[in-house]
Parts: sequence; structure tokens; C-alpha cells
Amino acid sequence: MNMKTQDVIINRERLLKTIYDLESAKCLQDDKNCQLLLSFLLEGPMTFEDIKNSFIEVQAEKSDKTIYGYLNKLKKADLVMETGKRIITFSESQIKTLTLYSRTAKVFYIAIDIKKEIRETYFELIGKLLCQILDYTDFDRDCFKKLYDDFIQSKRNDVQRINEIENSDIVELIASNDVRGTKFVIDTYMFFAFIAENQNIAQEFNKCFKKKS
Repeated sequence: MNMKTQDVIINRERLLKTIYDLESAKCLQDDKNCQLLLSFLLEGPMTFEDIKNSFIEVQAEKSDKTIYGYLNKLKKADLVMETGKRIITFSESQIKTLTLYSRTAKVFYIAIDIKKEIRETYFELIGKLLCQILDYTDFDRDCFKKLYDDFIQSKRNDVQRINEIENSDIVELIASNDVRGTKFVIDTYMFFAFIAENQNIAQEFNKCFKKKS
């Protein structure tokens, strides 16, 4: 029988998706089976049978019910989506259609901020550490927080810039890291980009701290 297969993609994954939801972050970091399924989908859109066979290939065979459970959990966390259909044509009168699943993004970046009351304590500690190490007497809390807020806003803008990258080598390198590795790479890149694009950053920093007379 001459069988033809065609994948029809409706929804395409983006390069980078920022995770602000705690449950999605837990799914990414703590659930080994969901991590494994997401790793399968790095190869591209897959049908349910493709995913099932991938679990078998890595000697981690799962029941259909279990795999659908993983898919539903990942879809609820907005990490996986139904991306299109695979149309299998056996003859003019016999056509089979299968759902294709894909990641919502090649790279997931966890950007959950700490609670406000905890952050206030951290700011106080960081400020005191900087005073001690850099030989300042005191610091302006509001000024220091504004500098931090400017950095956070810059990070949000950088997410869009990363999504516009067209260099396939860089894209693959970013996507090849696990969640923690990706966060380290992107956080470090954003930190240096912020410094490079704000040449007066040292002046702004010094406005927040009092030097010893």
C-alpha cells in the first residue's frame, strides 16, 4: 500500500517562553517524566504514538493513560500545545488524521520573583554587604531599588530580543541546556547586556551610596 504522510502545522513554537507561574516552574524542575517528554519534543512535533515509542526507546515504557496525563499536565502549564495534524493517506477513500503535539517554546526561562516582603529583607542585606565591601557608609534604599527595577525592565525587553534571533547555531545552543543551565546563561547575558547598554551605570550606582568622607 502506497501511504503518504503530511504534517500540517498551525501553531509554531517560539524560541523563548518566560515562566511566571509557580506550578509551571514546578512541572519543569521537579517532574522527571514531564522533563523527559519535553526532551522528546525538542526534535519537533510528535503524535501520541511517536511519544509513546520514545518512552519505549529510552526503556521508560508508560501506559496510554499515563502519557495522556503527562500531556494534559504540560498543556495546563502552557508548556505543550496541540500544534497541528498529521494526515496519513492510504488511498483516496482512506485517510487518517492524528494530533501533533509540540513544546510552546524551544527554551523555557523561569522568571518568578521572590515575595515582596522577602525581597525587602534581601535588598537591605545586599545594600549592607555592598557598603561593607566597597567601603560606603550608607545607601539610599529607594534609589537602589529603582536601579534594580530598571534592570528587571531591561530583562523583560531582552526576552523579545532573544525571540528575534535568527542564528540557528545560537538557537540550538540555548535549547540544548536544561532549565537551570538556560536560566544561568540568560541571566548572565542579560546582566552584561544591561551594563554594556548603560554606560552611566556606575554613576547611577554611586548616587545610591554614600562614600566615606
